[in-house]
Amino acid sequence: MEKLVRKAHQNDLTDIAEIHHKSFIRQADSKQWIASTLAAYPRFFCHVIVSDKTVGYIFWAQKSGFREEVILELDQIAIHPDFQGLGLSKKLIIESLKDVENELLQRNQKIKSVLVTTGVNNFARKIYEDLLSAQEVAIISDLYSAPEVYLKADRKDLVFFFLLANLKIISTNSIFL
Repeated sequence: MEKLVRKAHQNDLTDIAEIHHKSFIRQADSKQWIASTLAAYPRFFCHVIVSDKTVGYIFWAQKSGFREEVILELDQIAIHPDFQGLGLSKKLIIESLKDVENELLQRNQKIKSVLVTTGVNNFARKIYEDLLSAQEVAIISDLYSAPEVYLKADRKDLVFFFLLANLKIISTNSIFL
């Protein structure tokens, strides 16, 4: 079945909280964390990827207030453990970011840069570097359980791949003009 990326709603709370709990085992009170994030629109843009059920989510955050040129942070992304390794995070990043860009344009805003933080050795780092053309700008030790790398992608570097339902790359194109 094709996976659909759409905006998250309050009725997705329980499914997202379950994925959060399974993905971030050191974090407490998943349901309250997710509920507060879902309630923070338009500071946060929340999307899910759905098959027969919700299998992943992503949160994008506007940094430092509502500005014409937005610093957007990929705040959190998780795929249910049973669905990892299928390329769903790439699909979720691409499709949700296109939707966020469209919403921002309706508010007379545009993305200036995208920030991403992750563990230095996290496998997702390569996804962010390849998919977003994100570059390392800093590493902070002793922040969490392992050193954290800060990655930044500028608007001119944001290149995305359009995906078929089976997640094969069919072309390369920049969605940001």
